[in-house]
Amino acid sequence: MEIEEAKKEKKPPVPFEVRLEIIHLKKNGLSDEEVSRRVGYPKSTCNYIYNKFLKTGAVENLKKPGKPRQVTEKEERMLLETVEDRPDLSLNGLIGEVQAPFGKTKAYTILREYGFRSYTTPEKWALTPEHRTLRLQWAMKFRKKSNSFWKRVLFTDESIVKSNPHKQKLWATDRSSLPLIEKDRWEASILCWGVISFEGKSILECIPGTMKADTYLKMLKNRLLKNFPGLGSYTKKGANLDNEERLIFQQDGASVHTADDVLDYFQEKGIEVIEWPPKSPDINLMESVWSELKSKLKRAYQNKEELIEDIYNSWDSIPLCYIQNLYNSMEDRVLAIIEAEGGPTRYYYIFIYSLK
Repeated sequence: MEIEEAKKEKKPPVPFEVRLEIIHLKKNGLSDEEVSRRVGYPKSTCNYIYNKFLKTGAVENLKKPGKPRQVTEKEERMLLETVEDRPDLSLNGLIGEVQAPFGKTKAYTILREYGFRSYTTPEKWALTPEHRTLRLQWAMKFRKKSNSFWKRVLFTDESIVKSNPHKQKLWATDRSSLPLIEKDRWEASILCWGVISFEGKSILECIPGTMKADTYLKMLKNRLLKNFPGLGSYTKKGANLDNEERLIFQQDGASVHTADDVLDYFQEKGIEVIEWPPKSPDINLMESVWSELKSKLKRAYQNKEELIEDIYNSWDSIPLCYIQNLYNSMEDRVLAIIEAEGGPTRYYYIFIYSLK
């Protein structure tokens, strides 16, 4: 007598937004492993969704064949009026608000036809009149520095990292029309400190607790000249370095960075520290690197150790060309501050994913 096999539980369908994300990432040339890592689904599932899209153009699971219902002009107009009034609603929210008799795929198609895209809302740092003045003065001082100068600068920064951050998304026909949302810091999880050079990513430290001056000084002593001998007056072999060959260290004006012991260390080792204006993440290239790193992280973690491991893996996966493209933008970033009269520029966006 044959024993009937127990039926396997049917897995829930992949959410529509995740399907769009898979298609977007695959179109942009990401590897199967990276796509799977970002969305949290097996490679086979991601490939199936993408291949089906290439063959049929469908994002959702194909339904039984039948004549599709035509959307009326009134229904289409109601959807467009709703997205203009409530650009913060998701596709499900828009359909529910309109009480539309069609699904997300049709709503998405209509919005795309009229030029709407779902963008992540940009952020800016709040600036006082004093901040604007100092930023403008700095930009005027450094406006004539060439690309070769910026290639000598080591950019550094700390950031509190958690998981792949979910950002507010709004429907709009143009990214530049998105409102700016002021935000002062990330939610706490694990503090990281990083250094980049034109040659690529160089130093990443995950720090338990908060950054203190003695912790910062210890990291500098242990890692800085060992990784960047060109910061000092001499090479490892004792040859004197020309001023135009030496590297330059960048850091912001946080109190731990400007403690007496830290400044004494820079002076003792002959390390040149570039002048830096306050509230200026839009010219610190490390901010863009943190954004790229966070976009590679998973959405959730079982424990802090798993998060730290993923942070290091994501750091290692950032390509050199990405870093060098950031360096090549420094002249434009300085000019953008002048054009904004010291105000925030469009360079400080933290985009995670947006369909192009």
